Amino acid sequence: MRAVPTQPAVSNRRVRTRERLVKAATDVVARRGFHAASVDEIAKRAGYSIGALYANFAGKDELFLAVFDEHVAWFEQQLGVASQADDLALAAADWMGLLTRNPQQFLVFVEFWAYAVRKPKVRLKFARRMKRMRDAIAEAVDRNALESGRAPALPADIVALLLLAAGRGLSLERLADPDAFSDEVVAQLVRGLVGPAHV
Repeated sequence: MRAVPTQPAVSNRRVRTRERLVKAATDVVARRGFHAASVDEIAKRAGYSIGALYANFAGKDELFLAVFDEHVAWFEQQLGVASQADDLALAAADWMGLLTRNPQQFLVFVEFWAYAVRKPKVRLKFARRMKRMRDAIAEAVDRNALESGRAPALPADIVALLLLAAGRGLSLERLADPDAFSDEVVAQLVRGLVGPAHV
């Protein structure tokens, strides 16, 4: 007699399927761009049918929000690593170098930003995720101020906004021209906004 699968096994399989679809979508979007990334190609790359994709995601928008959620999780992980560094400025420079050496995450961000800002319903969901990233940096800035005893020149939420805006702008420059600036430029920027102490 054939055993009936238990609910946890079904749930685990579903989680693995979603993870593979999100990974495939990340790869395809980073390589081909958002609009050129078809759900057919994503499903095929993940090793599933279109039916499996639509059984897990209501449509392309939901799938790509899941991709961006993975980007946010990656960002928070990188921020956690930087928070343990002795020198936040050097950690930020290392992060910028990572974006140049392996630009997939930044390309996903750029592609999704360009898509989301043109679609009001998606833009609202995207804006909430952007705020989560700003809040994470602001918390790190506040911790840095508490541990160092030196407050930044500007409020933590403004520092977070400026760091993200500058980091993304510099990433665009460096992706186009890897020699556009040195890591020390990034370190100087971070030290100017946050101060010399570690997070």
